[in-house]
Amino acid sequence: MNEQEKKSKRNIITTLANQLVATACGVIVPRIFIGSFGSEAYGISVSITQFLSYITLLEGGIGGVARAKLYGPLAHRDQREISAVYYAVKRFFYYVAAFFFVYSIVLGLLYYGIARVTIFSRGYIFGLVLVISLTTLAKYMGGLANLTLIAADQKQYVNNIITIGITLINTLAIIILTGSKCDLIWVKLGSSLIFVVRPLLYAVYVRRHYSLPKMGKGEAVLEQKWTGIGQHIAYFLHTNTDVVLLTLFADVRLVAVYSVYSLVVSSIRAIAEASSGGMEAAFGELIAKGQLAVLRKAYYRYKVLLTAVTTTLFCCTGILIVPFVRLYTRGITDADYIQPLFAVILLTAEAVNCLILPCASLPIAANHIKQTRWGAYGEAAINVLLSCLLMQWDPLLGVALGTLTATLFRGVFYMIYSSRHILCVPVYKSILVLLGTLLLLEAGISVGGHLIARVEIGNYFQWILCGAVTFTAIGVPVGAAAYLGMKRHA
Repeated sequence: MNEQEKKSKRNIITTLANQLVATACGVIVPRIFIGSFGSEAYGISVSITQFLSYITLLEGGIGGVARAKLYGPLAHRDQREISAVYYAVKRFFYYVAAFFFVYSIVLGLLYYGIARVTIFSRGYIFGLVLVISLTTLAKYMGGLANLTLIAADQKQYVNNIITIGITLINTLAIIILTGSKCDLIWVKLGSSLIFVVRPLLYAVYVRRHYSLPKMGKGEAVLEQKWTGIGQHIAYFLHTNTDVVLLTLFADVRLVAVYSVYSLVVSSIRAIAEASSGGMEAAFGELIAKGQLAVLRKAYYRYKVLLTAVTTTLFCCTGILIVPFVRLYTRGITDADYIQPLFAVILLTAEAVNCLILPCASLPIAANHIKQTRWGAYGEAAINVLLSCLLMQWDPLLGVALGTLTATLFRGVFYMIYSSRHILCVPVYKSILVLLGTLLLLEAGISVGGHLIARVEIGNYFQWILCGAVTFTAIGVPVGAAAYLGMKRHA
């Protein structure tokens, strides 16, 4: 086994472990917050986090541009070029940190009026915004530059191991603080301080494992920066549209409903994507070395594996999510959490994101960021405009349909580009496979949903039993098909 294969295996195993831990803790924490502080308070904290995340517009996609620029130097062990990129990214994020600090203060002053808050005072909201902002501020002060280098060097497992530890400690701290009847702002402060440790650990790892001589300023190392900025803004608008629109034009209780379903679906997406850990970095190394035949083989193997995992996990999720949410929100009556159609649309959009991941990773790996900018711009425009239009009909379904339509557009765009310009293979096969997989997914959810509706699920043990039966019934045939597909591309 060569070094690349060893890194890939470590990345996949630790990414899967990380996502399983994140999913388990992510299920526990919102329920604690909703049960302890109510749907409105939880919705406000989610909304504040979302508004704070808008500062990532200033990141300008530098992480993706830097990773694309690092694959070649890392493959050829060019220390001077690696250092030039690293320090350029580090300087850039120091400026972002300064802007973020100012933005946090402005948001703290304005959020009370923007969200029409009624359960907290203006001063309390200001403090809550500053407390929640600590994690992101620490990230910009040193975490992102180091994490970019670690990820580009196919060492995502380092980040995964650190994140697993921090996530477990954070969840334990929240349980202790809420159990001690601490106020929401103190619970959030404890959580933020724990996450501040993560970028410090990245810095220690990079200092010990890389030799990075100081380099002078050089803009040429990030020559695709402005294209990266445009793509990043477009991607950010696409992924953060829903919560912001619901906050501005609907009710913060709908933000809480959205976040519960989004938590489950995004966790499943993260677990599915764990099966492709280090994929982009592996593609980048093969492209840098000009190994097209090996690249095609690696691409199809990743694609078969990711398609099988995505189909199994999202089909099971579509069948089991409403019974789970019914148990999860039992006793909570300040919002209607039972939204089956919304759940299916939202999880279909996330399933598409997983299915197109291999072809969407190729342009970054090949440093073709400028050439694919219109896919990102189109996705953002479709999501924002269509969501705003459909929200007049139904807020939750409107934002979900806008996201699904935009994601399908992006998927087809990247399939066409990657097939024609990087892999040099026929386009129609990839599109047919995507459509066929989605039809199979929806059929499985529909049939399974009707069957499970006849079953009485009164507790989590019964739900787990139903989940085991469902996973076996779907996973065995899909796994067998994937095994045959992997052998074909062996």
